[in-house]
Amino acid sequence: MKKKIIYGLLAIVLLVDIIITAVVGLRVSLYYGEGYTISFSEKSTIEKADIEQIAKDVFEKDYLVQNVEFYNDSALIKVKNVSDEQLSNLATKLNEKYSSTIESSDLKVEHVQNVKIRSIVEPYVLPLIIATLLILAFYAVRYRGSKQMLGLLKYLVIAEALLYSAYAICRVPVNTMSMPVAFTLYGLVILVYTFVGELKKSK
Repeated sequence: MKKKIIYGLLAIVLLVDIIITAVVGLRVSLYYGEGYTISFSEKSTIEKADIEQIAKDVFEKDYLVQNVEFYNDSALIKVKNVSDEQLSNLATKLNEKYSSTIESSDLKVEHVQNVKIRSIVEPYVLPLIIATLLILAFYAVRYRGSKQMLGLLKYLVIAEALLYSAYAICRVPVNTMSMPVAFTLYGLVILVYTFVGELKKSK
């Protein structure tokens, strides 16, 4: 009875996940989200920490900084929105820091669209399918039955569905750590389930 209640609740949560995803989609971090990139170059070496401090002074929050050249003489700042005043302020602070003569018009500003979640997930689909099939094949040989195989699949689906709920219902933004976290959870479920299976087998 308890299992039926738990599975029922999980089914409801999964349904809510699907509805939210269909209606409003998932929330993405600035790294994948729509915004503006501001790129520039300096004659001297650019320290990322310095640019991050300047970006913090100019944009206060919701910004990303990265070096874009091998010799660290160019950098890129990504923000959700940018105004002419902020561009002018950015140029002024860069000039103060690097003793340069950058004008706001020298800053290259480009609008970028949201990265599709599908394009983030797609590279991992085939390796995940292959790995799962190999693991299930091991289970078929090791435990000589479908019960353990189905049990593993069940717990994998439950674990990943709960993780997905964090993104859909709790609105945790999808970021560069999302896929590593999903694969870590995938591996942990397999390790724990296999460990429990080995304990039962040894009895």
